[in-house]
Amino acid sequence: MKVTKENLNVGYTPMGTPLEILKYELDSEVPGKTVYIQSGIHGGEVTQWILHELYHFLERKMISGKVVLVPCANPVSWTQRAYYSTNGKFDFYMGKDWNRNFPGNPEGSMGERIAAVLFGLAKQADFALDLHTSRHSIPFGIFSRQTYLSWVKTAGVSYNQFIDMGANSSYKNTLNACLDDAGVPNLCIECGSHDSYEADNVQEVYEAIRRLLAELKIVRAEDTRKAPDKVRIFSKTAKYHARKGSLIRLAKSLGDEVRVSEDLFYYFDNNDLGKITSEKARHNGILFKTSPTYIYWSGDDVLQLLLQDDVQEI
Repeated sequence: MKVTKENLNVGYTPMGTPLEILKYELDSEVPGKTVYIQSGIHGGEVTQWILHELYHFLERKMISGKVVLVPCANPVSWTQRAYYSTNGKFDFYMGKDWNRNFPGNPEGSMGERIAAVLFGLAKQADFALDLHTSRHSIPFGIFSRQTYLSWVKTAGVSYNQFIDMGANSSYKNTLNACLDDAGVPNLCIECGSHDSYEADNVQEVYEAIRRLLAELKIVRAEDTRKAPDKVRIFSKTAKYHARKGSLIRLAKSLGDEVRVSEDLFYYFDNNDLGKITSEKARHNGILFKTSPTYIYWSGDDVLQLLLQDDVQEI
């Protein structure tokens, strides 16, 4: 196997320091499919643990095709740091989600220049994966076309959200939506919680990627583990917001089943010291995402449930 590392320039800082994206190309030197895997478009979305394991696996087990890895897709978002927090979801200059700049423009804003380089790589692939993390969450896949259901089932991530990105204008400039338009099948995987190391989640996503690579004949099927029996899809979610500014503590843990009228979280209000008020569930669902804080302003997003009556097994 041949491994090539290349630094792709996307611009310069005011001090003249180059801004570069590091690309790895793992070439089996046997004809086959090309897979593109990107992570780190948002600063603080730590998914390199998975790519580290995957790299060593491919060194030993790759039999055909190529895998292009971009472990840190955005050299700017990772510099947006305050104290110990990497605040890399939005471009501080443009006020825009970094994953809303695709397909990019090599003469445009910094975000568009980065997107142009990344999209130029991704659109050459036979299959593409975009790895993220999501606040405090369980791993879940995101797919944008019903024709990708076979890929979802092959990957075997336990929960998978369908988002029709063609019908939803807020997603039209994501990498996934633009790959749809370019005819490249793709999935997004939220690999667990932001700025964390969660061994079980790393393993779940790592195994999912190995199964996808086996389906594409890049590795042997016998070198992968069987997908779980239950792979679920959903499209409906319910967000719960803080009704007032308060300290809030959750009553449930990630992955818990929630029933209507059960306690979801508790308010500890400075204006009524000593009193605890509960927020009751208004839906039956699974707790799959929470905000990584105990401190809430009025209207802040506290948690999301995937709705039980919308979940289907595939």
